[in-house]
Amino acid sequence: MRRTISIIAVVIAALVPPVGAQAATTGATVASPKRPLNARAGAAVWTTSLRTLPDGTALSIDCQVTGQLIDQGPVRVTDKWDRLSDGSYVSDAWVRRAQGVQIPACGQATTQAAATTPATPGAVASGAIPLKTRGGPARSTIQYASLPNGTPLSIDCQARGEAITGTMRTTDLWDRLAGGAYVSDAYVNRAGTPPLCAAPAPPAAAPDTATGKWVSPLPGFSARPGFRTPTNPNHAGVDIMSFVGTPIRAASAGTVLEVVCNIEAGHSCDQTGSASVGGCGWYVKIQHAGGISTLYCHMVRRGTVQPGQHVEAGQVIGYVGSSGNSSAPHLHFEVHVNTPPTAPGNAIDPLPFMRAHGAPIG
Repeated sequence: MRRTISIIAVVIAALVPPVGAQAATTGATVASPKRPLNARAGAAVWTTSLRTLPDGTALSIDCQVTGQLIDQGPVRVTDKWDRLSDGSYVSDAWVRRAQGVQIPACGQATTQAAATTPATPGAVASGAIPLKTRGGPARSTIQYASLPNGTPLSIDCQARGEAITGTMRTTDLWDRLAGGAYVSDAYVNRAGTPPLCAAPAPPAAAPDTATGKWVSPLPGFSARPGFRTPTNPNHAGVDIMSFVGTPIRAASAGTVLEVVCNIEAGHSCDQTGSASVGGCGWYVKIQHAGGISTLYCHMVRRGTVQPGQHVEAGQVIGYVGSSGNSSAPHLHFEVHVNTPPTAPGNAIDPLPFMRAHGAPIG
């Protein structure tokens, strides 16, 4: 058993870069002159935004992890994300620091709660499927290692994130391990209760990012009421009839998460669909402030934007078509709340939502 534990420790060490108890890097500042920089729960733009940091904000950086490649920052193109002293992450593409200053890789940095409270012992309880360690409290964050059932754990603290139903419990708590990675507490057998991780400090005079400009995705065209009708309970949005090639616009500013062909096997999104074909064809998904996501389905061809790209309200993201499960050219438009992730359970009727945001459809 000791040999097994030693092998597992070597694997974790290889995937989560080690670092000593080093002092935080100071003298770094946010370089985001056009809009505040999002500090997130993990090393990717689709993880939860915990707060916003205006241009020039001083940063205290503990360490770096490898995550989503960001190629639109003003300082550098990089897949490195800086973990701040409060446990949140910012892309290093938007961080200005003195020339030659290097930030160590994350490994053994701990939160304030972990530094003052003994670690809670536990063990993986995931059955036949290994438990994944991740860069943040959600399955959408970067994956580090896979821990077999029974692997001993040393838990510093717990953070709230994506709700998971596992072998031990249903919970939105994630255990932050001594190495800085996270595992869902739904798959952890433990005797004690770890403390909550130190919460990120609230920003000073933070702007209201939950509200912003909203526009109709197809100006001048009306939507058919049809959200979750009794005859089609899985219809999680509304259909806006239009013509092939009509520009589709981002309903609000945000970050593109997905540009995907979603279609039944054996068919192509580059061909006209039909009512007998499954899937929403070419679609784009955008993440907005306040945990809101929008989806745009049945495009005539791949969207004109790329994952990770920032878009403004009204920016063209693709063109109307009839790909996928579609019998006529139209845009299927969805609005989801409390994202990520998007799912039928957090879809809301787009018509009253858009009216309430000053952008009625049609």
